[in-house]
Amino acid sequence: MSEVRLVHGIPAFEDGIQFGVIHVDARPGAPLTVRLGVAAEDERRYTLEVGDSFAVRDENWKVDRVENPGSDDWCVVLKKTA
Repeated sequence: MSEVRLVHGIPAFEDGIQFGVIHVDARPGAPLTVRLGVAAEDERRYTLEVGDSFAVRDENWKVDRVENPGSDDWCVVLKKTA
């Protein structure tokens, strides 16, 4: 299974797909959400919670986890699912 780690301001590339985090919302009392930009043949934006899935081409990806969500040093981890 492929894994992509996204940190603040640095896009990642996997199999010709560009992933980038626009925003991590980790406010107390609100659900942890990730605003994600994905570019392959077209560009899409998603607002997702941990565990949510999205499709790119014929691949399914999910937000696996967010490390250090309440800090400026967060890391969003995406995984390609079967």
